[in-house]
Amino acid sequence: MRIGCWGVALLAAVGAMSGGWAQEPAMQTVGVELKGDTMVYRVVPVPSRRGPGVRGRAWSVEQKLFALSKCWMEVHRNYAYLDRFGVERWDSLYRALITPAMQTRDDLEFYRLLVGFYASLGNSQTYVRTFRHFPLTSIGYEEGWVLRLMDVGGHVVVSEVCKEKAAILPPGSEILSVNGQPVGERIAGLMSCIPASTERVRRRWAVRILLYGPIGTSHEVEFRRPDGTEGSVRLVNPHYGAEPDMDTPCVALPGCSGTELYEGFRLTWYPGDVAYLKIGSFEYGQSQAFRNAFPEIRARARKLILDLRYNARGLDYGAAETFSRLTRDTILYGPVSRSRIYDAALAARGYHEFDPEDLASDARARIARQHYCSEAFSEPEREEYRFPEDRDGRLVVPTVILVNDATGNAAETFVGWASSQSHMSTVGVPTSGSAGKKVMYEVLPGLQCAVCTEEVRLPDGREFVGCGITPDVVVEDTMQDLLSGRDPALEKALEILSDK
Repeated sequence: MRIGCWGVALLAAVGAMSGGWAQEPAMQTVGVELKGDTMVYRVVPVPSRRGPGVRGRAWSVEQKLFALSKCWMEVHRNYAYLDRFGVERWDSLYRALITPAMQTRDDLEFYRLLVGFYASLGNSQTYVRTFRHFPLTSIGYEEGWVLRLMDVGGHVVVSEVCKEKAAILPPGSEILSVNGQPVGERIAGLMSCIPASTERVRRRWAVRILLYGPIGTSHEVEFRRPDGTEGSVRLVNPHYGAEPDMDTPCVALPGCSGTELYEGFRLTWYPGDVAYLKIGSFEYGQSQAFRNAFPEIRARARKLILDLRYNARGLDYGAAETFSRLTRDTILYGPVSRSRIYDAALAARGYHEFDPEDLASDARARIARQHYCSEAFSEPEREEYRFPEDRDGRLVVPTVILVNDATGNAAETFVGWASSQSHMSTVGVPTSGSAGKKVMYEVLPGLQCAVCTEEVRLPDGREFVGCGITPDVVVEDTMQDLLSGRDPALEKALEILSDK
């Protein structure tokens, strides 16, 4: 198990640092001052402030105000779903945060304020992250502790723990409280600061960062072991330079180690020549692994199970290339997307109020008004993928696709294509509802914001961003399944295929 990989995946998803341990900040930063009605930017050295949990150069009050304003403005200009969220609502949130932003006591508190600001939009492609030296972790702790948590049926469960501590806090233990606060209350508080497109995904990440905190943060954790006995342990986020060994041996619940969940590719055979394919992403490496294994699969498989759980990376073309071998279709249409556009001249014409009748009958007036109200969009577009009709290497057999709330992006496009295929069905829980290109801006040195610029729909026009794709058969994991090592979604897939 690689702690660093976990840190990268976790911290990027919640809009934090790009790795488990932050980089040193730049020695200089952008200063901001107001001269009359003009905002002046200048590069100046800033004083160093070091306090509990904060290392690096302090952002000034003026810089914080500028950063908040910049983050507000880029959403106002670029965010594809602003019409759904509401322009007035977004402006109101910005105004409400101006004074609290200037009153934040340190850089970390200000950063968290920005994180919550963007998280209110409820979009996984829209977030704030920093490269400042805030050593935050939720994976490794002092005294050699390493553990990983997961959400199972509303329970927070230890899925993986370092081997030397497994006798104290074994895999399968349920977390009951942290610092005397019931775990449910703590998760509810964390969810408001997580940029995710669905409540299910927001809760999953809240569980993963349950013990997230600056260096030196102490957590008194109460838990119940699988045998029913209860206990408590004190976990402390490690100080810089005292991180746990990245290759610490760990034990995990069956099928729940980080290595297994995020495995890139695996082919397993079940009775009846049922081929099970774990496809961890649609990046080049995994797509190539599928192509390499396909001759064997095509020669032997009578039925297929495609496991796309935890598949959230890669390109639509990689998904299309894989899908094209499992269908008779020769043309695959990509997701339908559009972006917000703005024409200042048209906005000027749309300044005046129009009667509803005029807007209904006058297309030019309607378009001008849309630009003025930040409601204008480009024409919908989508990619088209063509594959030769006489292509070798197609296999069209009964197929079940496994999905969960970590199935996202290109994998959701794959699931969208599957819905039009009579020989394919899906099993699991709704997908992540995450897609869309993002634009990134450096707000201050070491502080970035990302904004989703595309409204994306499935190839058939259905919406999925913000709600996910509900599978044909919904199967939820339970605590009993987890402790016994059962995979109910896989079992359901095998049951479905046994009737084909």
